[in-house]
Amino acid sequence: MFFSSDHPKHEFEESQQCISRGAICYLCKNKFSLVEESSNAFYCCQGCGSSFHKDCLTVTYPKCHEHTLTFIRRKIPFPCDVCGQEFPDEMYGCLQCDFFVNRHCIYLPKVIKITRHSHRLSHVLRMSDGDNVCGIFRSLVDVGYGGYSCIDKTCNYVAHFIVAASEVDDVAPLLLVEDIDGESTWRHFSHDHDLLRVVEEQGSEELCQACILPTYKTGKFLRCKECDFAIHETCASLPRKMAHGLHVHPLTLHVETGMDSSFVLYCGFKMDVRCASFVEPFNHTALPHDPFYLGVDFNEYIYRCYGCRQRSRFTARCVQGSIDFDFKCLNLPGRVEYKCDDHPLTLYYDHKLKVIAKGRIIYTCRHCFTTLHVDCILGKYPYLKCGNRIKVNGFEVKIASNDGASRPICQTCHRICQDKQVFNGKDQVCFCSIKCIPSQACS
Repeated sequence: MFFSSDHPKHEFEESQQCISRGAICYLCKNKFSLVEESSNAFYCCQGCGSSFHKDCLTVTYPKCHEHTLTFIRRKIPFPCDVCGQEFPDEMYGCLQCDFFVNRHCIYLPKVIKITRHSHRLSHVLRMSDGDNVCGIFRSLVDVGYGGYSCIDKTCNYVAHFIVAASEVDDVAPLLLVEDIDGESTWRHFSHDHDLLRVVEEQGSEELCQACILPTYKTGKFLRCKECDFAIHETCASLPRKMAHGLHVHPLTLHVETGMDSSFVLYCGFKMDVRCASFVEPFNHTALPHDPFYLGVDFNEYIYRCYGCRQRSRFTARCVQGSIDFDFKCLNLPGRVEYKCDDHPLTLYYDHKLKVIAKGRIIYTCRHCFTTLHVDCILGKYPYLKCGNRIKVNGFEVKIASNDGASRPICQTCHRICQDKQVFNGKDQVCFCSIKCIPSQACS
């Protein structure tokens, strides 16, 4: 609550008559029990009528401060010594140490894990000198106050207390992979058979069941002993529930056969595992020296991706170059194999690129100078898995590879299907793209 000029501080009164049935403590927000109501274990403010547990007026919590902290009844606008923000109320103080703290900052966890950064963050009461830019808000964290700092000494990631605490992944320790036989055999919740850890196999055509990217893209992956199931080790280690900087609610991991991926995270808001795995700072292959960070105003602004030139609400920004990439371009594999070149092609970005008109991100061979559009080498739908069935506009189709001796004709646009994949419906009906799949009229 905010104080008015005629109510500069709380004036406490101890009386059973001053509290109403079902009253809530002004500080802890819990209801008073019948025992508390009958034992005068509370105070009421004569000025505003607020009720207070007696036990809430002092706090002894050594993890925050070595002495007992006392509730400040008077409104005195001054910054919290922990987070640096000014609060109009709910301030506690230790006069002996001249230490003042807001109630919410007293119980901040000492170590947290937020999804957008790969390491755990530790609570520090005073930031060390340096370029302490908050990884979430991208504003300076005052060295005179506290915040969260990465526990990895080689990483300089820091964050303000308030925003970091709002993104804590409460269930991050619940890993999907369980070591059940030394270091070689694993069990994943989405699969019934045991899995073996395999080191990168160059040229393997296996696809990760979670992200639908080739297994050789990230080094280590897990392969089933009995069937063709395979999954990247990083995808297998995603938590069953996670907080994410792109959405206000926790997301729950589900396994399904869908258009984007076999693994998706839901909360009404749908996100595949590639986007969910984004961590800050993010080093993009096309711009290896300029890290990317999530924006903070996704619901209010539409960005234009510098890679594909498409508009999107969800992007990450390269701060040094003020370059925005949408998540489609952020998640492109850094290198790909091409059948007409002996070397892998590397993802490349050039803001001056005008010769190739489909965007500023291309794949190129640095030895032979072979250059290809992203769509030409990956196809329009690189994360669709052939063999899966999906529903579009209520019409079920099967995803199939378009690698036959002849190319089919699209049922809707009547053009030759040129992409790497086609969508087959009933009765030999074929569509060249998602856009060409009609509504239920053709089902």
